[in-house]
Amino acid sequence: MRAAIAISTLVVGAGAVTLTTLPRPSFPGPAATPVGAHRLVLLASRRVGISNVNGIGVSVSGPPFHGLPPQTTFTTANRKFALYGRDGSTGRYLVAYSGPIALYAYDFIRYARPPAVRPGNAGLVYEQPQWAQERNGVLYVENTHLTYASASFDRNAYITAIDLKTRRAIWRSPALVANALNFLVTSRYVIAGYGFTREPDYLYVLDRRTGRVLDRLLLPNGPERITLRGNVVHVRTYDHVVLARLRGA
Repeated sequence: MRAAIAISTLVVGAGAVTLTTLPRPSFPGPAATPVGAHRLVLLASRRVGISNVNGIGVSVSGPPFHGLPPQTTFTTANRKFALYGRDGSTGRYLVAYSGPIALYAYDFIRYARPPAVRPGNAGLVYEQPQWAQERNGVLYVENTHLTYASASFDRNAYITAIDLKTRRAIWRSPALVANALNFLVTSRYVIAGYGFTREPDYLYVLDRRTGRVLDRLLLPNGPERITLRGNVVHVRTYDHVVLARLRGA
């Protein structure tokens, strides 16, 4: 039986917005090494200066949402999002805006705590929304914590696809595919990246319909920003720029 979702209506500014509290999701383990046709072809990898980017989101001040202040805002192709929480590492409410009008809001509190935590890491493994993108009625959201994957027994760094009409999750990716500062959604794929100190660093291609990992490309170190120009993926890592051709974007 499906877990119930909780829906309430809150006033934001001059209007009202529907807040959906999602049920607790599954926390699958990391994906197996993908096999089959490759979607990514390495074109170039060069060392550059060390990145000093702390995040794509912009710290903001403003009125609270459901009693919590805004922590960051970021704008994707067609939406502005604001993340609300107690502080910058415990975001809970993700609200989408069109101009000044709030369109919808999701509560990710049940996504925040992994099933098990290594002793001594309880305060480090809160998996808050990091980035989101809406496309064709589906909201894609990255949830991740900011320490070693071993702290949560590798149950970290997911992307979830949510149907905005039914307000239910369509799929959840395997673990350890998305802790970069952003991800991309194309007509067929979700392009994400994962890496951390003394952990493998990869660029991932997920099937947009199912969340299944279709391909991955080893990176020199942790990915930070991902952009797409034509069919070439540009990845800014900690101290490299990597270019890869994406087949069938």
